[in-house]
Amino acid sequence: MSGSVTVDDGSPEAGQSNLAGQSDESQSGAAQADAGQSETVEYGGLRANLNREGWSLMGLGRIMAVVMASIPLISIQYIMVRASKRHWWHFAGLWHRTMARILGMDVRVAGVARNKGATLFAANHISWVDILVLGGHIPNASFIAKSEVAGWGLLGSLCTLHKTEFVNRSRRTDSARQRDALAERVKEGHSLILFPEGTNTSGVRLAPFKSALFSVAEQAAAHREEPLYIQPITLAYTEVNGMPLVRSQKPWVAWLGDVELFSHLRQLLTRAKIVVTVEYHQPVTLQDAGCRKNVARYCEEQIASGLERAHRAEMRLGPARSTADAGVSQHA
Repeated sequence: MSGSVTVDDGSPEAGQSNLAGQSDESQSGAAQADAGQSETVEYGGLRANLNREGWSLMGLGRIMAVVMASIPLISIQYIMVRASKRHWWHFAGLWHRTMARILGMDVRVAGVARNKGATLFAANHISWVDILVLGGHIPNASFIAKSEVAGWGLLGSLCTLHKTEFVNRSRRTDSARQRDALAERVKEGHSLILFPEGTNTSGVRLAPFKSALFSVAEQAAAHREEPLYIQPITLAYTEVNGMPLVRSQKPWVAWLGDVELFSHLRQLLTRAKIVVTVEYHQPVTLQDAGCRKNVARYCEEQIASGLERAHRAEMRLGPARSTADAGVSQHA
């Protein structure tokens, strides 16, 4: 039987060496123990701990509720999309609202969505949850999505049931045909929901708006006697389980980077309640703005200001008051 023996000659160097070795071993053991629990991930400029633990009971219960509620609603929606061009949204909107409620979304609305005729809604994009929130609260409106989404299996099929218009942004040869198809939808009286950032963000700030995505407004305006209204919408996820959603917790909701959908879904389903603020801003027409670049600039400014108000919790606490105003109210 063989083994190794460490000899301590009593010198300070040997003592320090042994202590350093013990410290390294303890840190290595702690790191290995923590590795099975969580990992720190950085993406989109944010850092967050994504647990590697299995599904929670709440998460599994919500998954079962989603499946049980989806079977009858999607079946009816499949029939309605093909049978009725006018009343297809009722069950689609009901499905979106039901899914958002099951996932613990508490939607709080400020302002009013325009419901007179076709409207192009422009919203900031944070997560796939945005689709559930907006799809359940804007009547008779379909989304404009990139063509890759159509190939995402079940998700692509669900988008098709909501009459999503898929746009191929990489092939310019299809741009004219796609604009004509979108303009035809608007001409028929259908509203469209656009994410002009062209991608999703953390929700802390906006990505630059792509004015080319507003070309549908120009195309539709050329085939309509009535002006087409464009209405900006601010989306913000502000609270989780009754506490403010701080920067490091944004990835619980924001779907960024290379995080897999099911990994993100697992994290989201462990939150009991998430508050979503939706603010509808003043609509504008292409004639009022002058051109699509001005429309994009107007929407970006309105949504950015709404995002700042949401981060200051003005919907819950009211607008922030200046020090002078506070002093006047105290003396009064």
